[in-house]
Amino acid sequence: MYRMGSTDCGAHHRVDRAYTYSGIGVVIERHRDEVVVRRVLRGSPATGKLHPGMHLVAVDGENPPSLEAWAASIRGAPGTTVDLDVQTPCGRTKTVSITRDIVRMSY
Repeated sequence: MYRMGSTDCGAHHRVDRAYTYSGIGVVIERHRDEVVVRRVLRGSPATGKLHPGMHLVAVDGENPPSLEAWAASIRGAPGTTVDLDVQTPCGRTKTVSITRDIVRMSY
């Protein structure tokens, strides 16, 4: 995504907005009492391993008490691994190991 800026002369230029962080590249949200994968960022470490609609059950064997705690638990130093217990929309439960990396998120 981008925002268009203009000068007094009427010329437009593109202003990209992005930030980087170390993690796996997912957007999560709370849905009732569950934490759900809302989006997987293209090209991130989670690509092909997590999918929208999956419920997060545990992170490294723990069940964080808030959405913010979930996000903090998923993030970590590049090269470290996080183990996520997930439940697919069809009810299957599995553990997914993902190696964290630098993720660039544009908005």
